Amino acid sequence: MVTLKDIARKAGVSTMTVSNVVNNNLTKVSKENAARIQALIKEMGYVPNSSARSLAKNSSKIIALIVRGSNEENALENPHNAILVGTIIQKIQQHGYFTMLNIMDSEREISRNLQTWNAEGAIFLGMFDHEIEAMCSASQIPMIFVDSYSTLRQLSNVGINDYKGGQLAAQYFLQHGHRKLAFVSPRIRNHGVVQHRFSGFCDELKAHGVALSKENCFTIETATDQAAITALGEEIASYRKDITGIFVTSDQIAAFFMQGLRNGGARIPEDYSIIGFDNLTICQQMSPTLTTVSQDLHQKGRLAVDILFRQIWDPTSPSESLVLDVDFVERNSVVSISSSKD
Repeated sequence: MVTLKDIARKAGVSTMTVSNVVNNNLTKVSKENAARIQALIKEMGYVPNSSARSLAKNSSKIIALIVRGSNEENALENPHNAILVGTIIQKIQQHGYFTMLNIMDSEREISRNLQTWNAEGAIFLGMFDHEIEAMCSASQIPMIFVDSYSTLRQLSNVGINDYKGGQLAAQYFLQHGHRKLAFVSPRIRNHGVVQHRFSGFCDELKAHGVALSKENCFTIETATDQAAITALGEEIASYRKDITGIFVTSDQIAAFFMQGLRNGGARIPEDYSIIGFDNLTICQQMSPTLTTVSQDLHQKGRLAVDILFRQIWDPTSPSESLVLDVDFVERNSVVSISSSKD
């Protein structure tokens, strides 16, 4: 491995002079020496030690990316999380920084690690109010939250209009004659995305004189628990004959759930019409293809990184909270029904 000393020896200069050229401190080096050293760096294939350079500049070049999850659940098995994480890491790399990715479910663990990591900023996916307070108390580095509904002021967050997404799903079912509806989601938590999708769905139904009964609201623990989600689909196909349309709050859950419905002998969309949420690639791989609420996960990830670096480069920059729009994508998983079948 070529070192600074090797280049200095060949150039006939001090190691410090070579270091100044490597770190672009050219005011301290003559043009002739700088040109000669740069040519030798290229000729000898010298690769700067990024860790040493970061220490010299008092900069770790590390961004912490923390995804809410647990030891029992691989949060990156969920395509929604995987797309966001991949987009965020790519964008961070474009800035010449590195990503420290962690999956955690304990606010105490996250707070403790934030105090010891030498990160210059952090991005959090899917945190709740009490967790956000703990994060902000643990560290003063710039922090950006994604998909967090918080009452805290001076908080930077990038999310989507989840409430509108619920409304769009309800409107579509109503337009196609469905009045006996169900809702499938992870556990509904205060100030979470699922709560907002649920509220939008219920409020839109209520505005049209349709009530969503508690008996037709079903929850599962995680979006990746295929066995539990499939079992729920089988149960509904066997015992819930009064339902015609089901709003599922993620495409990942919808894929497993539809499998369960079929296992129970149901036809989709003839017996049960399904609407998902996210517009993941799997929507077009299902049979029938999945009608869904669409969000732009790539845009959400890129904007979160943009805001973070604005705050890293200028600590006085204000907090930013962005709410991105959602769209509706019509495919083949919803059938129109007449009032006589309702």
